[in-house]
Amino acid sequence: DSTCMRACSLILSWNSEVFTYLFSELRQGTVELKDFSKEVAVMFLESLYSGVVTVEKSQFRELNKISQAFKVTWMSEKCTEAFTQFCESSSHDYTDMVFLFNEAVYSEVTLKSGVLMKIVVETFSRLENVSEIFVEQYLNQNFTIIKPGTLNHLLEMSSGCYVPVLRSLREHLKIKGGITDTVRIILSSAEIIQCMADQGEFCDELLELLLLQFDRMNPEDMKLVMGLIKAVRKQDGSSASTSVSLVNESENTTQVIPN
Repeated sequence: DSTCMRACSLILSWNSEVFTYLFSELRQGTVELKDFSKEVAVMFLESLYSGVVTVEKSQFRELNKISQAFKVTWMSEKCTEAFTQFCESSSHDYTDMVFLFNEAVYSEVTLKSGVLMKIVVETFSRLENVSEIFVEQYLNQNFTIIKPGTLNHLLEMSSGCYVPVLRSLREHLKIKGGITDTVRIILSSAEIIQCMADQGEFCDELLELLLLQFDRMNPEDMKLVMGLIKAVRKQDGSSASTSVSLVNESENTTQVIPN
C-alpha cells in the first residue's frame, strides 16, 4: 500500500545534505520514507517546498525524527522551538508532563540528541513540587524498566526533594522486591543517602526491606547495601557497633552482619 510522490531533487537537495548525497553521490532516483506515516511524509515534502512547517503534538515525534534523519536543520530548529512552547504552555498535569518527558527520552535514546531533555529538565526543575506531581508517579509506573540515563534525569529534577523517590523505592521493595539497576542508582546517590538519614523511622523501614532480601543478593549488591547502612548510620549519628542478624532459610544458617 505504497504511495509515490514526485518532487524536485534540487529543492530537496537545497534543504538537505542527505538528499544531496543520495542524488549526487549514490545516483538514486527514488527515496523511500518507509519509517514514516504518509501524512507526515507529505507534510515533510510540502514544508521543504514552502519553507514553513506547523508542528503539532500529535505529529511531533515523526516530524522531529524525519527532520533529523535527513538533516534538515531549519526544520529541526522549528521542532525544538515548538517543543519549548509545549513546555512553557503546559498545564503541568501528569499526562501532559509524561508526554513531554517521553518525547525527550525518545529523542535522547533513539535520535541521540539531548536538546529536548535539557529543556524538559530545566522546565520541570522550576516546579516547586515536581517530585510529588511527576517523579514519584513516573517511577511507580516505570520502576523496573526505566533506563539509568532516564533515572538520572528524574533525580536531577528532584534535587533537594528525594522523599517521593524514596517512597517509590519503598513501594518497589514491598511489592516486587529485588535489587534492580534503578535501586542501585538510587542507593548510590550521596544526596539520597543524606535524605534517608534525615527520615528516621522511614529510613529504618527502607533498610529493613533491603535486609529482608539480603540472602538473595549477589556479593556486589550485598556490599552496596552494607555500605549504604554504614553511610546512613554515620550521617544520622547512630552507633556503628550494632549488628543485624539475618536468617538464610534456604541454608538454615544465621549471618551476623556488622553495620
